[in-house]
Amino acid sequence: MPEIVNQAIIRAPVERIFDFIAQAERNVEWVPDLSQSERLTPGPTTKGTRFHFVMKVAGLPIDTVDEVIACVPNRRIEFAGVRGVPHAGAWEFEPLPPAPDGGPQTRVTYRMSFTLPPGIGPVLARMLNLPARLDEQSRQCLANLRRILE
Repeated sequence: MPEIVNQAIIRAPVERIFDFIAQAERNVEWVPDLSQSERLTPGPTTKGTRFHFVMKVAGLPIDTVDEVIACVPNRRIEFAGVRGVPHAGAWEFEPLPPAPDGGPQTRVTYRMSFTLPPGIGPVLARMLNLPARLDEQSRQCLANLRRILE
């Protein structure tokens, strides 16, 4: 599957955006089609933190556990699936010069890639129009973040 990459400029300080996204147990509040999100490891989000997610893709429940594989506060959170469909992704945060009104702005980039099983995987991806669905979900995530955090 091709990598999905989308970005948005959110009119909020980078620290606020990073802190919100680092609380992945709250993803159910802003990720479309996500029905469950929970933190599996205690403490702040750092390398090794794990989260459990359940979402629906084309009506099918997808159950995954993600692990943070890199975390640079206010700059980047990388994750990879350790259970469920093999996937990996990252959130990147870039502080920008102030907006014309003087308010803070941050460029937020979301990257995601999936590995589907050979044989049936590509067929299912085409049948479900998976790349387009995941691209749209990514765009909706960024729009929801903008709505919540601005």
